[in-house]
Amino acid sequence: MEQFLAKHLDYRKALWLAARSEEEGLAIPSYQGWQWSDIEMHPTRVLKLVIEGIAKISLRTRRATYYLLKEPELVKTVLKSSILKK
Repeated sequence: MEQFLAKHLDYRKALWLAARSEEEGLAIPSYQGWQWSDIEMHPTRVLKLVIEGIAKISLRTRRATYYLLKEPELVKTVLKSSILKK
């Protein structure tokens, strides 16, 4: 995860938005995950998160694909530590 973020700095904002969306979704029983538009990133770039093992597809329909972080707490920890290093 840290190596991925070191190579791809532009994914930090997207991962932060994904983690925030999942935190907000905890209060909603029918929450399925976030979409590419929620994290302000093109779908092909979101797919890279799935390929790298950072996110997973939680629901795929004809109209949309929903994603969840595989390890949301790890993502938050890595993002916080990368901010503190600056």
